[in-house]
Amino acid sequence: MILLNNEIKAYLMIGGSDEAPVWGDLGKAFKSVTQSLGESKYTASYLADGGFSSSEVTGLSFQLTLTGDYIKKDPVIKYIFSENVVYGVGEARKSKLKLVRDGTEIQWGVTLTKISEDGGDANEPDEVTLELSGNGRPTVSAAE
Repeated sequence: MILLNNEIKAYLMIGGSDEAPVWGDLGKAFKSVTQSLGESKYTASYLADGGFSSSEVTGLSFQLTLTGDYIKKDPVIKYIFSENVVYGVGEARKSKLKLVRDGTEIQWGVTLTKISEDGGDANEPDEVTLELSGNGRPTVSAAE
């Protein structure tokens, strides 16, 4: 059985606090999602390996890239393109991501990066792109 992208639920913390977060549904304005765990890799060739190398993954860098439409009344779009976030740096760009997929819930502190309003053809919606970069280790649990 395959996992369809429309079965992945993604939410961005758009208000509240860690104890009582307000989650905005990323699926209301975004149409495409790409996830990656950029790996830091250490490779070594030891004398006893006869010229062959061995590798170890020594770190991970989570990235979630979303593309969609600028929907004016969508709470997540309003949050991302608020003056504080889109023109902000440091803490203004920090939030939390909640991903629910295949029976698992992942919560990750993230930084909002590569926020862009891409425009498009006259008869098409205004396109938007957002990249979420993970901060530290996520919390992984069974989805409720």
